[in-house]
Amino acid sequence: MRWLVGLALASVALAGEYDFTVEVPPGKFQCFFQPVTNPNHKSIEVDYQVVDGGDLNINFMLLLGAEVLIQETMKTDASHKVEIKQVGDYQVCFDNSFSYQSRKVVFFEIFLYDQAGNLDDFDYVKAGLQDDRLKQRMADLGVTVEIFHGAATRIKNNFNKMEYHQAILRAHEARDRSVMNANLDRVSFWSIVNSLVLIFVGGIQVYMIRSLFEENSKVGRFLRKGTHQD
Repeated sequence: MRWLVGLALASVALAGEYDFTVEVPPGKFQCFFQPVTNPNHKSIEVDYQVVDGGDLNINFMLLLGAEVLIQETMKTDASHKVEIKQVGDYQVCFDNSFSYQSRKVVFFEIFLYDQAGNLDDFDYVKAGLQDDRLKQRMADLGVTVEIFHGAATRIKNNFNKMEYHQAILRAHEARDRSVMNANLDRVSFWSIVNSLVLIFVGGIQVYMIRSLFEENSKVGRFLRKGTHQD
């Protein structure tokens, strides 16, 4: 049974899935490289979302060498999947050069799929059939390697979907919290400014009214003089 658990854990752990959270400073253009060296990988998918900074938008590019595979501007989030025609270093680039003050925090994920659309390209059935002890143990349990691999693959795919949706929900929560904090800072700033203006104007009014009743006040004499002239 220990062999079965080990094979299941390996099936879940080894997958072509990567996620990152990066900060792009204002006025900067940054690229991140994803090597694709396994010929079994047939497609690459990139999902990204701006979770903090400015108006939550950024320019995006996906490149292979000097070839631009995907390019879009001023996006908050997007998902792209392209066919891998050749191995090499794929560049995931984020351009924040249009912003002079706001840095952008970007969460993005990279998925590498095989021909069947699976993230994991290791042949566990072949590996299991080559292990006589594992085959014998599974035969004693009345389970074949193929059946067990199919069940483990379904579990792994469900875990991947759960992890993906949880990551998306975390990114949405982080973005909503960022918007909420930005709105709170804006409201707090203008509330303080308005309060200071009210205090300043109120102080001037009190001073001017008091000056009207003070004989030695230059301001009072000036105001009374203007009143007498009228």
